[in-house]
Amino acid sequence: MTTTLTRATPVRFRLSTTARRTWLLTHIAAAGVWLGIDVVLAILVGTALLTSDPILTESAFRALEVFAVGPLIAVSLITFGTGVVLGWGTKYGLVRYWWVAVKLGLNTILTLLIIFGLSPTLHETATMATVYATEGAPDISGLVAPPIVSTTAVLLATALSVFKPWGRTRRPA
Repeated sequence: MTTTLTRATPVRFRLSTTARRTWLLTHIAAAGVWLGIDVVLAILVGTALLTSDPILTESAFRALEVFAVGPLIAVSLITFGTGVVLGWGTKYGLVRYWWVAVKLGLNTILTLLIIFGLSPTLHETATMATVYATEGAPDISGLVAPPIVSTTAVLLATALSVFKPWGRTRRPA
């Protein structure tokens, strides 16, 4: 009796067509919501910077904290989670293709920036809004960059999904 040793092939998890479409729809919708929040964030920062009305400025400061942080963290985590499921459950994998790896990296970086950079800044700005009327407007020029950077990164991730550049990260054996 001869025993032949064969190389074990890993069993891959594959999403069914319906499941893949559902996860993809959720992924795209979350990215769209992310873009919408970025636009509103830009409008609120612009309003706070450009208006001379202290009540409107204070309202913009408060709305920034309430509107931006929680929803941005939620959609970034939804986008990350659905992207991971799609990576594991489709032929593209998580790091099999450069464009997928770059999207994963962008999402990770943006999520960390929201949690550790934007959230404390917006909380501090909203706290300072209460003294705005008596002591003058706080400097929020640092809040101009986040919606620009975030919007650019989300649009870049979208373009990567459409054009799928750069090929595989490594060639199959």
